[in-house]
Amino acid sequence: LQTDTDVVVLTTGVLVLITMLPMIPQSGKQYLHDFFGIFGRLSAWCLQNPGHVAEIYLVHLHASVYSLFHRLYGMYPCNFVSFLRSYYSMKENLETFEEVVKPMMEHVRIHPELVTGSKDHELDPRR
Repeated sequence: LQTDTDVVVLTTGVLVLITMLPMIPQSGKQYLHDFFGIFGRLSAWCLQNPGHVAEIYLVHLHASVYSLFHRLYGMYPCNFVSFLRSYYSMKENLETFEEVVKPMMEHVRIHPELVTGSKDHELDPRR
């Protein structure tokens, strides 16, 4: 998911990742920044279409990335919002934020953990 360019493989991989994350919440935490990086890469892919793939494949990829957004926001809201803040504050990622990520954020409510939790508490094994 970090390097592949085949949109069918990417879409399938994201769907597998979305399915697996709830099963490995503590085991997967060492890969959390990799998961966030995958989200960043694929959200940019949805906008830029570097492989010039057919529109129908992009629709499926966008739906998969949207599902990944929901999964990451639901499981790790403090860490994910921190990633979004730092990653999309860079000038080269601003257009992707405006066109792809911001509309996703407009369709979720504020997560209670953003108020009562912290980045460290999210990764605590007792959680």
